[in-house]
Amino acid sequence: MAELPEIVKLASQMRDTLCGKTMQSVTLLQEKCSNIPTDEFQKRVVGAKIKEVRNKGKWIIIVLGNGENILMSLGMGADVLYFENEKNQADKYQVKVSFSDGSGFTARFWWFGKFLLVSDDELESEPNTKDIAIDPFDERFTLDYFSTLLKGKKTQIKAFLMNQKNVGGIGNMYMHDILFKARLHPQKKISDMDENEIRLLYNSIIDILNLSREKGTFAYESDFFGQKGGYTLDYFLVGYKENQPCPVCGEKIISIKTGSTTSFICPACQKV
Repeated sequence: MAELPEIVKLASQMRDTLCGKTMQSVTLLQEKCSNIPTDEFQKRVVGAKIKEVRNKGKWIIIVLGNGENILMSLGMGADVLYFENEKNQADKYQVKVSFSDGSGFTARFWWFGKFLLVSDDELESEPNTKDIAIDPFDERFTLDYFSTLLKGKKTQIKAFLMNQKNVGGIGNMYMHDILFKARLHPQKKISDMDENEIRLLYNSIIDILNLSREKGTFAYESDFFGQKGGYTLDYFLVGYKENQPCPVCGEKIISIKTGSTTSFICPACQKV
């Protein structure tokens, strides 16, 4: 599943490649992934130029010059692939966007993908994105900001970080190593954390996500041009390494249930 490093990379590639292109057509083979019928979608975007592409948490926002915005969520995963002409487009997709120069991109959602159209006037109140918090790649995401964010909270740390209203972009895939590197059990309550633990957690978030970005993001995700990332399972510390030795103490890594998700932890390094 694509998380912040993958989404930021994809949005950046889309911005560099698509800005200035003119929308020619939109094909929605699976209308339930959108919020409006195909013919209305088409009518509102055809002829508009792409002005900007950015991310908000795990959502990608394509800003059009006519006051419309395409909001795309990859859900549990998706292949979003650019093509220079229709001869080399992907064979399978739910969404296809074509531009006046013959290029375009397709999106094949694995599960729960969304492709919405929202006007500028509606964007601020759009339910899917309005409450998403800033993400750790945002320059405003400082240690002081993070410390203030946690102040007075009593919930478990993993549940808090996974809530997109608190921190944008982090999902379960990178969470295992983030908490391990900070030596925090996923069920530890924020109210029981001291300043040193908060600082370690902040640094761990930044370090893990930046390492993925430096390595080209997760190896099982394709970028806008179909290239896989370089962040392989070899770079994971405890994530998805059940029964393997902890890289710090040698204790066997275990998996535990944490709410609706599974967490991989070292029971010796990450005590409740």
